[in-house]
Amino acid sequence: MPRSLPQKIADAARLLLLSAEDRAYLRLIRESGAFDRAYYLEANPKLHRLFRLFPERHYLREGEAMGLCPNPTFSPYAYLAQNDDLAAKGIRPFRHWIERGQAEGRKTLADLRPAPVPALPRLDAPVPPERAAPVAVALHLYYPDLWPEFHERLAAQSFDFDLFVTLTGPAALADGPAEAIRAAWPAAGVWTLPNRGRDILPFAHLAQSGLLRPYAAVCKLHGKRSPHRRDGDAWRTALADGVLGPPGPTAARLRTFLDRADAGLWMADGQLYRGNDWWGMNRKIAKGVLSRIGIDPAASLLRFPAGSVYWVKPAILDRLCALELTTADFEPEVGLVDGTMAHALERSVGLLVADAGLEMIETRNLDTPLAGGHSGTDRR
Repeated sequence: MPRSLPQKIADAARLLLLSAEDRAYLRLIRESGAFDRAYYLEANPKLHRLFRLFPERHYLREGEAMGLCPNPTFSPYAYLAQNDDLAAKGIRPFRHWIERGQAEGRKTLADLRPAPVPALPRLDAPVPPERAAPVAVALHLYYPDLWPEFHERLAAQSFDFDLFVTLTGPAALADGPAEAIRAAWPAAGVWTLPNRGRDILPFAHLAQSGLLRPYAAVCKLHGKRSPHRRDGDAWRTALADGVLGPPGPTAARLRTFLDRADAGLWMADGQLYRGNDWWGMNRKIAKGVLSRIGIDPAASLLRFPAGSVYWVKPAILDRLCALELTTADFEPEVGLVDGTMAHALERSVGLLVADAGLEMIETRNLDTPLAGGHSGTDRR
């Protein structure tokens, strides 16, 4: 969401006018040599040009609270998560690590890399393929308390669909969230998966299990909060409104999307991000995994659906399945906001669409239906 001029002025003032405590922290960062300027700028390519001149200041005023990493081996979120005696004290994690943590041998991101690889469970189809609806909705929830919000949105729709829900995270280990979902949607498939790969691996696992094969299109929803963004909740709502909004317009747009032979992915307005700067430090990761199916990320300009919420057709799911993703492809979850396999694959979706010879379109492109088109998505 674009920042207004007063907001930009306030941002600049926060950057330039530091308190005595922040000035001391800034000196500590510079003297430690632990802040990797080149890494920080590469990992955050869309920083305002003023912030790019003073990346250390951006980190101490904004970046640390957002969970950004000051170097490749330190994550503020991971540091607090692995040192819970610090989390409740309001301690600045990078400052603590510079002053004491490294001498104490405290755990950082580098220490978290080796970890047991959890197995993915077998997913059995809740609905026989011959009884499948025309389309499906695949919802991933890390935050089960968002279920009522999505339940209301799903229940409002007028077209027929099958529902698949994947749960991860601490709350998902209890039976309550799954029971609440099954009570509201008895025919839904609901599974608790290991907390790997954010929303990407659960969706890939659904596809690789064959559960999405019967459908003409699948809506991928993600219960994201994006705590590193000021507008995290508003962004989630905007993403979902674009692809699963008011029932009448949504059903009409879905019919048009299915009828458009050139359309492979449909996302909310304003979510088609363009430009290779958006790769950040994810291109190398993407190159490794996409080489499995002969796609080179450097061969074309990056275009992708930000936020990972969209409708997608089978040709793209086929290419996702061909990657043969497993939990071993994804890092242990430490709350990073960039630079993981999940972030690399989020950006790679546009390349899968292009490889299929199809287009990514936004909601506004679907408000002029094709003449005579009808795809039979109304509720039975």
